[in-house]
Amino acid sequence: MSIGVFASDADARSNYPANFDLDNYVYKANKAASPFESERTQQINLANEILDGKKGNRRNAHISQPVVASIGPKEMIENIETPWGETWFYTGSFKYSYIHVSEDYDRPVMQEFEFQIYDSQMKPMGTIRDKVSYKVYEDAPRDPATAKPEDIELYGPYHREVAVAKCEITPIITRNFFNRDEKIEIIVGISVQTTYYINNNYNKVYQLGGETIEDKDFEGNTQSYNKLIYEIPMQLGDVYSKIDSNGKEKTYMTFMGDYEPDEDIEIPDGGDEGSDIPSYIPGFWEQYCAYGVDAIVYRGVRDGETEIQPVMTKKFPLCRLPGDMQSTPFIMTLSHNDKPYIVQQYYEDTFYNPYHSPIDDMSMRENNKLVIEIYEENEDGTGFKLSQTTKIPIYLSESFGGNTIIASYFSAGDFRYRDDVNFTDFTDNGKAAFFITKQDYVAGQDDNYIRSYYLYDDNGALKNAIFEKCESHIRMSDIEGFEPQEMFIGTNSMGEYIFHFVDMKSLKEVLNLNYLYQIDPDTEPESLTSNMDRVKDGDSYKYANELRFPIQDEDNNDIARVIWINKDGSYDRTDEINMGTGVLYAQIYIDNSTLNPDYFYKDDTKYNEYMMLVKRGIAGEGAVEEVLVGQASNPDYPKGRIFLTDGPDERGALAKVMTYNHPEQPLLFITKYDKPKDIHSWDIYALPFTSDGDSSVDEIASSATNEGSIAFDGVSIRCEGASIEVFDIRGMKVAKGNGIVNISHLDAGIYIVTANGETLKVQMQ
Repeated sequence: MSIGVFASDADARSNYPANFDLDNYVYKANKAASPFESERTQQINLANEILDGKKGNRRNAHISQPVVASIGPKEMIENIETPWGETWFYTGSFKYSYIHVSEDYDRPVMQEFEFQIYDSQMKPMGTIRDKVSYKVYEDAPRDPATAKPEDIELYGPYHREVAVAKCEITPIITRNFFNRDEKIEIIVGISVQTTYYINNNYNKVYQLGGETIEDKDFEGNTQSYNKLIYEIPMQLGDVYSKIDSNGKEKTYMTFMGDYEPDEDIEIPDGGDEGSDIPSYIPGFWEQYCAYGVDAIVYRGVRDGETEIQPVMTKKFPLCRLPGDMQSTPFIMTLSHNDKPYIVQQYYEDTFYNPYHSPIDDMSMRENNKLVIEIYEENEDGTGFKLSQTTKIPIYLSESFGGNTIIASYFSAGDFRYRDDVNFTDFTDNGKAAFFITKQDYVAGQDDNYIRSYYLYDDNGALKNAIFEKCESHIRMSDIEGFEPQEMFIGTNSMGEYIFHFVDMKSLKEVLNLNYLYQIDPDTEPESLTSNMDRVKDGDSYKYANELRFPIQDEDNNDIARVIWINKDGSYDRTDEINMGTGVLYAQIYIDNSTLNPDYFYKDDTKYNEYMMLVKRGIAGEGAVEEVLVGQASNPDYPKGRIFLTDGPDERGALAKVMTYNHPEQPLLFITKYDKPKDIHSWDIYALPFTSDGDSSVDEIASSATNEGSIAFDGVSIRCEGASIEVFDIRGMKVAKGNGIVNISHLDAGIYIVTANGETLKVQMQ
């Protein structure tokens, strides 16, 4: 295997490994994320890009609910977490000056930021506002021989920070980490571009209701700014933050930064095709091994202290990072029996054998191990002590079926994240066992690993091959009284997709389903999707799955369908949700919490309501995206009921839909985005809805028509002189051609055709 792993730039660290990005390890919020942006919907979302037509600010006749709050316009609207288990929210707005780069471009340079903080019920809690300063390195003049003259003219003769690339609140808030008062602490993460072509990263800490200072803004006006109380010039990689048994906040934060060799070595340019790069460059391997990541775990300030204190430091060479050395967590903090633990992992030796040039062959080292170290908090809370070291042998998987495997990466944390470290279910000695992911890298398939999942005990011995050669997997929601469960997707000998449901304590497969699900032996099977979850049903549970193909009724209404399957795999029912006409693409949010019949609307019927993302064709306007909440057809309402539709309006197009399951008041957030102005607006709805949803589906029928240059006769699609592509309603390309495409071989269902800049929906009978 040979891949280029070093960047080269006259002003940059010329040999920094180009396939490593520390941003992949930055701490991210894990609550209240958009339901339509999860891992299992990424493939579905491809259809949004494929069918993205012109969006006018037209709104269909809509069904509304009372909005409990509206926020915006703002440049940013996001969520943050708290040690006490709530999700809070914030908006951001920014002020810029501009550098005239060319006739076509004025570069924005952020000068101020302002964040408004809201609690879990959207009550304003305060504002953080400050200026942005840019460093100039007057001891580091730029080399006129390598720097572009126009860059020196724009930014001066010295290396410097140029502009903010990212400014956002780090998604965790605290009260007693950086000092001992009770004011809420907000961390603002800033990434600043430099003339070195690398970014400097800072975490700046402020307090809500804290001190302010008066200063001149970039326009010379006197303004009030929040006082900076702490600054850490590193990125935040991991957070442990909980309320302990004494009601006190206990937080550990892991900050990280990269380190590099003292000197670069010269890498030849290589010419247009790399032909001038030699196969051996002295010092190349040694320099590669000298790059790495510094990780420092800090505890909070205690009485009598003025600064946070490091409790652990660790250097992780890039050449020994776990997994594929791209995004696998190398350090995790977690809780067991209300006690903090730190888990570190790395390869015992370099993953690759030494290689000496960007074009030199790379081979996986033999007789290597994945080392996992677990540190537990000392009884007095002063630091951590090593309590377990597990070494797991790694190996190169055998190639098979024309797949040449050239590397096999091993890791914990790439399957169920922190739950990959298990103290309770597989050992009885207080030590942890591990769910280990093996990713086989196949030659010629850079973005497609073959993944397998295993259980190893605390001694590094393999105890169970949970599932091998997995196409994908989906975590099922936890149900009280039942084991955690994972759905693995594999193929059988016929090449058919099979869904395997495995209980994650016994590690037994409790059910498997063919994705072509047979409801009745006398009818054609229904195509399942991976959009699936399980829902409590009395003392058992059922599975809900969005069927791949919607149908149409006699009035040309598009009908989305959700099939319900019993715990034993037997058929229960199919819910049909009337979406109106002109639907080009639809995606239902399938999740345990929102599939409670009382989540969106509470009544005595126990009919399910569903939230979905709909892309609707509008004549003369292309495709318009909207969110729809509707009740399935039922004896009381044969056409179903619509409780909410919301789409583009004067504030912009639909950008994000987010639910937050607060125990006292669930909320639904709908974000609009005005792209030309780069601003967001929020509408916030209280759940369940109060309206009875008697509105007719006919009210949301669109004015989509089939007029245009694309023609369909029931067998073939024609568009003279144009390239034609055909997609199913899930966004998968199923046919293509020029001028004419015969689709008679496709299954019955609805398909989307794109050609000549137009989009047409057709139905195969």
